[in-house]
This record gives sequence, C-alpha cells and structure tokens, in this order.
Amino acid sequence: MFEQGTFFIGCNYWASHAGTHMWTDWRTDAVEFDFKRLSAHGVTTLRVFPLWPVFQPISRLYGNRGTLREYRFGESPLPDTDAGRAGMSEEALSRFAEFCDLAEQYGMRLVVGLITGWMSGRLFVPPALEGRNVLTDPTAIMWQARFIRYFVKRFRDRPCIVAWDLGNECNEMGQVANADEAYAWTSNIVGAIRSTDTSRPVVSGMHSLLPDNNWPMQVQGELTDVLTTHPYPYFTPHCDMDPIHTIRTELHAVAETLFYRGIGGKPCFAEECGTLGPMFADEARAADFIRTNLFTLWAHDCRGFMWWCANEQSHLTHAPYDWNACERELGLFRADHSPKPVIRVMKEFVDFLGGNRLGALPGRMTDGVCVLTREQDTWGAAYMSFILAKQTGLDIEFAYADPPLLDAPLYLMPRPCPVIRLCRYGGTQICSVGWKMVRCCTFRWTPRC
Repeated sequence: MFEQGTFFIGCNYWASHAGTHMWTDWRTDAVEFDFKRLSAHGVTTLRVFPLWPVFQPISRLYGNRGTLREYRFGESPLPDTDAGRAGMSEEALSRFAEFCDLAEQYGMRLVVGLITGWMSGRLFVPPALEGRNVLTDPTAIMWQARFIRYFVKRFRDRPCIVAWDLGNECNEMGQVANADEAYAWTSNIVGAIRSTDTSRPVVSGMHSLLPDNNWPMQVQGELTDVLTTHPYPYFTPHCDMDPIHTIRTELHAVAETLFYRGIGGKPCFAEECGTLGPMFADEARAADFIRTNLFTLWAHDCRGFMWWCANEQSHLTHAPYDWNACERELGLFRADHSPKPVIRVMKEFVDFLGGNRLGALPGRMTDGVCVLTREQDTWGAAYMSFILAKQTGLDIEFAYADPPLLDAPLYLMPRPCPVIRLCRYGGTQICSVGWKMVRCCTFRWTPRC
C-alpha cells in the first residue's frame, strides 16, 4: 500500500447518520448504505476511528478520603476476561467486528486510528481519565497500552485492516514539555501495537510537526513506518494568504508532505485534506482543488490522498458539530446523500490510474536539496523555497542540517530571517527564505533572486 511509486485514494469516515455517535447509535443499514455509495465512486480505502471512551468506558470509584478503590464500567465491575481486564466494551468491539464484515463485503481497506481521543475540536477520553494529561500521565498511558494490545490482538486477523494508525492527531490530546515526552508516549503506543502485530505498517496520524519543536517529525520517523500530513491551508502557517485555486495554496499539500518525508526519513502521505467547506470554496472550486492535489501528490510519490471526510454532518446537533461551523459541510456526499463534484473527480482519477494501467511510477528525479537549519522558521523556509524552486523550473527535496548531507548536485540553503510573512500593503519585503519579493500588482508578488 505504501510502496514507492504507488498511490491510493480514500477518505476519513464517520457514519452518515451519526458522526462521532456512530458506535453508540449503531445502525448496520446506514453503514452498509455508505459503503455502497463510496465503493460505487471508487473509494476503497477508509480511515476509521474506534472512539476511545466508547470502546474503553472505564470509570474510577473512590473510597475513604478520596482514595482510588477500583475501575468499573459505571457501577458494574470489570469482567474477569481479557477484554474486561483491558477495560474494553464487548458491545463496541462486536460492532467494530460487524463493521469489518461490511468492509470486507464491499472491498474496503481500513486504516484504523487506534487512540481516537481528539476529533474535530473536541477531546474524548474515558471518564476515569478525565482531567489528566493523557500524553504524559502514567495511568493514562497504561490504559492506552491495554486498549491497543487487546484491540489489535482481537482484530489482527481481519484482512480488511491494512494499517494501524496511532490515532487522530494525538498530539492535540494534551501538551508535552519536550521531545523526550513525545518520544516516550509514541514509543509506548507503537510498542503496544507491535507487541501483538508486526505484519502491518504503523502510521503516524499526527499533524503540525516540525523538526525542532516539542514533537519533532524525526521522533515520528524513528518510531513509525509511515508519516502523515493534514494539509489544510487555513490552519497551516503561511498557507492562508492566497485564494484556494492559486499556486501557493494548490502546492501546499505536496510541499508539506515532502517536508515531512525529507526530515522524518519515512514515506509520507496526505492523510486528511479538504477545503473546509463553502466558507472557503464552492463545490466547483473544491473539485478543481482536489484534481490538482491528486496529480501533484501522485507525481511527487506522496503515496496517497484521503479527503476529510466521507459524509456531510450539517444535520448533527451534538458537539463538536454544534461548536465548529467548518466541521459541518466537509463531506464527499451532501446531507441528502447526493454526491458532490469532488467525489466525481476522485472517481475520474481512479479510472485514469486504472484505465491507463500505469503501474508504479519510476523514482522521482530531483535537481537538488533544500537544507533547513535551526533558529529559522523551517516550515516557512521550506514552503517558500518549494514554490520559488517550482517557478524557476527546479524540483527539490528537503533535509535538515543535523544529519550528514545527502548527495546532490545542488544545495539550497535559505537564510534565517525574522520576517516570516509577506506584507500585502506595498513596498518590497524580505520573505522567510531571504529571497526578495517585489510587489508588481495588487496582492501579487514575483520572486527576484
């Protein structure tokens, strides 16, 4: 699935009728209906989420003076079974087994986000762990490891599961003080997965990583098999300055994915991508946006693309959907189940790849390496260097200055610069990579080396 030159297309999935409530409001017919629509439009890879507090619904019971007495399912003692000792709900697990049955029936491949504690702007944790920093608290990490060991063991023989994802943007579940804490959490979670299944790749599931912050992409590259980007222009520094159909915005996903791959040292794919609904782009422009992204990611050997998400959620009234307007209209299908233009573009691309029988692409040819250093805005430098290189006919990779330099015919070394955003209001400015940008007309800039 993640081999060089190959490319898969998919989407992130919550059931159309319930969103994050799908495991408590389980409807087999609704999920089957979704699978029929998706498979008919060429979508055969889904990223799915066993919501943490539903699958591990443990509570804490206290005795005298507030001392912990035991963990229970509400008022019921944990059963003396493997599932009970892991704090896992048999009801939720049986629903996930039925979900896998449907996936296999409709030819769906599943990337399973194991610790789904963060979703669409809301934190979801078991009642026993509320109020704790689940990334650093030893009790929370213990229960996460128990969750993963039991869940992976239970479902490792299901052929529809093609990869284990650590979880959805788990670096949003809490704060880490330094890279050592990020390493400790990631190592524990990856170790729990590999202790029970070494046959599948472990996917990062993280976003907003940098080479020199508290959660470095080098840590994820060392411990996982595949890195991930979630390239939404609105939420990514330097990417929300131009219309969505212009060069910088259109090349954001491929630039960020190559940035992660070059510095993290592992294959990387765009695991979540989209236009964040009509507040940023109408349906026709969203279709153009995805068409460009599909071709550029494929041509740059970025392994895969997954849209966020399968279904519209504008009819749902529970949090986080009544908190965040931009979470409600992101589906491939509208609330009335009719397809949007973006899903038609995805189907056209699937047919293009299959119809041309292209197979795996040969290795990508590059002209040089952009070397990034400490004490600079590494992402800003990488992003602008990639755009400027494209405009001058160069194709580049990224590397960090700490490891030995890659062998290359050309090295680009952007200089650190305190100005990291281009001024929109006149005059000549210096961008984050130290190249002069000269204003030539309203809100447009042209590079002058």
